[in-house]
Amino acid sequence: MGTAEVYSMGRVIVDLYANEIQTPLRNVRSFQKYLGGSAGNTAVGLARLGAKAGLISRVGNDEFGTFLSEKLREEGVDTGMVKTDPRYPTGLAFAALFPPADSDVLFYRKPCADAHVSLEDIDFDALGKSRVLTVSCTVLSQSPGREATLAALEANRASGGLNVLDLDWRPMFWSGEEEARVYYRAALRMADVVLANEPELAFAGQSDQPAESARVLRSLGVTEVVAKRGGDGVLYYGEEGEFRVPPVSVEVLNTLGAGDGFGAAYTYGLLQGWPARKRVEFAATAGAIVVSRHSCSEAMPTRSEVEEIMGGSAQRE
Repeated sequence: MGTAEVYSMGRVIVDLYANEIQTPLRNVRSFQKYLGGSAGNTAVGLARLGAKAGLISRVGNDEFGTFLSEKLREEGVDTGMVKTDPRYPTGLAFAALFPPADSDVLFYRKPCADAHVSLEDIDFDALGKSRVLTVSCTVLSQSPGREATLAALEANRASGGLNVLDLDWRPMFWSGEEEARVYYRAALRMADVVLANEPELAFAGQSDQPAESARVLRSLGVTEVVAKRGGDGVLYYGEEGEFRVPPVSVEVLNTLGAGDGFGAAYTYGLLQGWPARKRVEFAATAGAIVVSRHSCSEAMPTRSEVEEIMGGSAQRE
């Protein structure tokens, strides 16, 4: 496939989403199977938008691992750094959907393959030729994934690449906040761009005030902080000032994956060299498209789909 211009690093799992809406998991009778996991979704999202995207992760030596590898290749994602773990199975996530509220997710990942991505899995020559590394920070929650991630961030920065962190803060994957904060801080000191929802930004910046949390993160060397606030739109703090972009109005089916769609689209905008406001508007529209669909990865829009909605919004205004 050749070298990717952007690599996504972190979780890739199988999502099993309930076909029955507004039904607790204990009562669900059937599920739809998709490629999932924040890093996997982001890689697919980038590829659908037209970027040359690769994934750095692991899958299990099982049928679900084969499914994920085949699906990634179908989507045009470079799988040169997606290794098969000899010991641990592919992670799973079962989700009950309760639109428009958040979904109820049950993870099966103790242990699982993607958490065991290691230094040996990384092709540092290929990474050095890419332009952007985007990391879903759940991969920092245990060894050897955390060491591999910090090494990748350091190598990418040394070769002149841009580091994008999706904070992906999920307390259930960690033994405690203090441990998490140590590894998040180490990663944040090598980050250029931080993408976060409200709880994630409050955790990382240790303040309920987005502007204060953004100030804390920027004091660590982060260039820009993009705060995803759902129905309240998006806040941007960075070298191009501070501004808010309003939400895109859609009928919500599944909130899962919206942040990954947003992150993929924002990163795509960075690759295109777009100004910050255009990046945020494009990303907000992509995220809105994802929440209107059942899946995560298969809900990821193409560039033309995003631009069609953006054009329609501009005409209505």
